[in-house]
Amino acid sequence: MHWRITQHSTNLSEVIDLTGERVVSKVKPITLSLFYSIALLLTCSSVQASNFLCSATQESFDKPALLGEECPIGVSLWGKSKPIYAKSTFWIQCGFFPEELTLEQVNQIYPNVSSSIWNKAEKKGKRCLIGPYDDFAQASLEVTQLRTVSGFEKSFIREVEK
Repeated sequence: MHWRITQHSTNLSEVIDLTGERVVSKVKPITLSLFYSIALLLTCSSVQASNFLCSATQESFDKPALLGEECPIGVSLWGKSKPIYAKSTFWIQCGFFPEELTLEQVNQIYPNVSSSIWNKAEKKGKRCLIGPYDDFAQASLEVTQLRTVSGFEKSFIREVEK
């Protein structure tokens, strides 16, 4: 559910859902600040991939967040393959490792990409993903740049149908 918050004065606020129904009235500013903090936390712990909202958790600040199992990562586009679907979202797969990426590895990647770096747990290890991207051309440019970084030469694009 999406929320719109309006403030009528310095002392009173109300929370209205997008259907226009008042949910809470006369909320004191301290409660509203707490609401903003919780909303921000919830927003920061999810990622939009295709039409799916993926959950994510972060154990510590020195590792990328871990995508939830429900998050679709799509099909591999090898070599100079073009997108398969008319409407898609894209990930860059930067590798598959026995353990999560280290802070050193993340620092090698970030200068070459414009999107977030994620881990995704699999049975035999951790998949490194960057994205999601809505623009195939941008994902292609960044995967080309990433392949110049030692240890990430085999990076490729994945496509998720919207």
